[in-house]
Amino acid sequence: MTEARQALYLDSLQADSVSLETVALRVRTHEQLMLFYPLRRIARIVVTGKVEWQTAALVACLDYGIPLAFRERNGRLIGHCLSERSNQTPLEALVTACADHPEGDALYQQWRSQEEYQWVQRAGRTRHYHLQGRLAYQVMGQVERWVQVQLPCRFAQFTAQLQAPIASHVSEVLAAYGFSDNIHLPTTRRVHLARDLGQLLSLEVYWLVLRGERPILHAQRGLRYSLIAFYEEHQAHFEERARIALNRLWRQLKTLEVD
Repeated sequence: MTEARQALYLDSLQADSVSLETVALRVRTHEQLMLFYPLRRIARIVVTGKVEWQTAALVACLDYGIPLAFRERNGRLIGHCLSERSNQTPLEALVTACADHPEGDALYQQWRSQEEYQWVQRAGRTRHYHLQGRLAYQVMGQVERWVQVQLPCRFAQFTAQLQAPIASHVSEVLAAYGFSDNIHLPTTRRVHLARDLGQLLSLEVYWLVLRGERPILHAQRGLRYSLIAFYEEHQAHFEERARIALNRLWRQLKTLEVD
């Protein structure tokens, strides 16, 4: 079960400044304590009094569609900080709508193909090699051979052991985008966002290995522990790539949005 998004209340009596730490807000208190709030867990932010904000932290909130409200000490509203995402139809509704007619299905498939093509290009550049293909399945034979050299186990074992942490992470990411509890159910046979996002994160795992991030086998704790630890070590990267992919999907499906 994923944790629900919650409102974050920041008061200048306690909070001194807000900055960005990868995919979390870092709040420094007057006592010099550091508090961390993952962006995917925040539904909205209410700031009371004068709290210093780093520009990158504000931009990250806008990217995640987190609305901010700023109030004076007496409670009077000073203003809002809203992104385009904050005022649009939820992504889940757009994905559902895209499955209702051929144009939407085509837009979704185009997004999926574009994400794979971008990955193929990055994988080739990492190895200074021109991969012959536009989709992942067309180049996986070569990619698997490259990855296998860097692994402490068979490629199939590596892929299988990472399915559970990837599926769990996909649930968290989609919950942060406001998806309901049915996020792992396919909208149609061809439109299945949880499945497709999970596959994209699997490709990102391979890309990290191609880049030289070699999984380390902890002999005393076993292969499963070692591979899950590898995934968790790079979770910020996977989170960022998932956010980029979902934001691209958002823009792709905007033409279907009904005001």
